[in-house]
Amino acid sequence: MTALRRRLAEAEAAVTSFEEAVAAASRSAIERDSAILRLIYSYQAVWKVCQRLLDERDNIEIASPNDAIRAARRLGWLSDEDAEAAMKIGADCNLAAKAHLAHIGAEISCRLPTNAAVLRRWLTALREKAANIEQLMPSDTYLLFEWAMVQRKQIVCMYEGYRRELCPIILGHSRGEERALTYQFGGGARSKLPPAGQWKCLWLFKVRNVELREGLWYSGSSHITAQSCVETVDLDVNPDSPYKPKRRLASRPVAEPAGSRRGPAPPYRPGQA
Repeated sequence: MTALRRRLAEAEAAVTSFEEAVAAASRSAIERDSAILRLIYSYQAVWKVCQRLLDERDNIEIASPNDAIRAARRLGWLSDEDAEAAMKIGADCNLAAKAHLAHIGAEISCRLPTNAAVLRRWLTALREKAANIEQLMPSDTYLLFEWAMVQRKQIVCMYEGYRRELCPIILGHSRGEERALTYQFGGGARSKLPPAGQWKCLWLFKVRNVELREGLWYSGSSHITAQSCVETVDLDVNPDSPYKPKRRLASRPVAEPAGSRRGPAPPYRPGQA
């Protein structure tokens, strides 16, 4: 996973979480402060993507958020209006240290929807420019699945009308489309989910409302039948993957908690999602 791809994944996860906080119809003081915190780390993540992209694409070294904004504006990655708004986001992040003062917290809170929209447009522009570096620019969903694999986080999402709770195991492409082999341990499906969970093969363009969360990692204990879900494997959580993934993850064993009711995963067998 290149540094640019890693930063894109981090920024996508950060901005998505910020947008979720902003979407709340009303916010308590605690929820407001949480949203402001998400603004801070989202802004940090997006300008770091810009910094890396400027270095890799245009050999421009910058050391501060404002320098990144000026360079992005000069290169046409930000409109004049969005560049000015991005500068104000930086000011809001600095002002956030005083958000406990009611009038300052309320002032920053009023600008959160605008700030979220600006960060989303900036990140989208950066991803488009990164396409000149990456042969295949991944979708937002792909980046979130990739980040879940790197961080060993569970995913909750909607797929074909059912809420799925799963862990992504193999990520890549089939027939030119993004695809993932996952282990679903909770939620629903067209057929009843066995108590121990079941392997599921997902087309990522059908995945909606992706959320990452902490929790026990389910990766299965055996693959008696070779997987046929992902034709071109980009990433496999198995550090000894036999599928020749383009990138490998370092081994990160996760202990089974005492008293777990779930047994080892069944062998992988192709089936319906």
